[in-house]
Amino acid sequence: MRRPAFTLLRLLAGLVLTVLLTLAAAPARAQDDGPRVYQLAPVGAQTITGFAVAKRGNEGPEPGDVHPGSEIDTDILVLRYARTLEAAGRPLTPFVILPVGEVRATGAPASSGFGDAQIGGTLGLLGSPALTPEAFAAYRPRFGLAVLGRIFLPTGAYSSAQPVNFGANRVSYQLGLPLSLANARPYRETGFTSLEVLPTLTFYEDNTEPFGADRNAKDPLFSVEAHLIRNLAPGIWASADLLYRQGGEIQVDGVASGDHTRGWSAGASLAVPFTDRASAIFTYQQVVERDDDGPDGWFFRTALVVPF
Repeated sequence: MRRPAFTLLRLLAGLVLTVLLTLAAAPARAQDDGPRVYQLAPVGAQTITGFAVAKRGNEGPEPGDVHPGSEIDTDILVLRYARTLEAAGRPLTPFVILPVGEVRATGAPASSGFGDAQIGGTLGLLGSPALTPEAFAAYRPRFGLAVLGRIFLPTGAYSSAQPVNFGANRVSYQLGLPLSLANARPYRETGFTSLEVLPTLTFYEDNTEPFGADRNAKDPLFSVEAHLIRNLAPGIWASADLLYRQGGEIQVDGVASGDHTRGWSAGASLAVPFTDRASAIFTYQQVVERDDDGPDGWFFRTALVVPF
């Protein structure tokens, strides 16, 4: 019974690696949610994750906020709290995210303070049962599918007097379908291999106080990220990461700006034990293909995951 799933996993893994190797020689961009963020967890599990992110390029903190010809430096600290509950035999994991940091752009004042807070959650649909910690330790996942919902709130630092801000001054809504395919081994076993794919669609309300205009509208942004992950040793795993984004064009007072996002980013992640329970995850990602006027740059992220 394991052979068809394992064969499909090998085919998909080969496809992801082929794309990564094909694109690996080009220039730099974006930021994804990261590997194992939406992995199945036992009921009662709680985690606090601290992220430190350095992002460099021509894009502001909000995906698609592109300023061609500008050099934009964004430094962010993020706290994320998540807890897994049981809902009708399925795992329900609500989460809260609060960023703080600073963005600096050439020829503009720095914008710093709190960022746009996020609230959301995932609900397991297929191959994602609600498990006790004991059952989770022995569980051998194959295919899993969940639904993701998230709201971005306009709590970030913002001023209509400057072109680049840490906050977006708009509410946005995201829907996603986290799915995974694994080789039917326990999650913590050496050799456990999985392919995670996360397609999302983000919708934006208008910014009614944009820089130099009366109203700023934004088209929906489609993205899909993929992570090919393998456990190398107890507590150590590595991931090959790929991200594609398209859409998010801005209309300023009803006039399209032609600044839609389209392109690929690629990178890698490595997780190592930090303490007996906590783990540190290091991620580097850069743009590998884009439009001439699209987002450019790279980011480096360090995450400390603390379960309790």
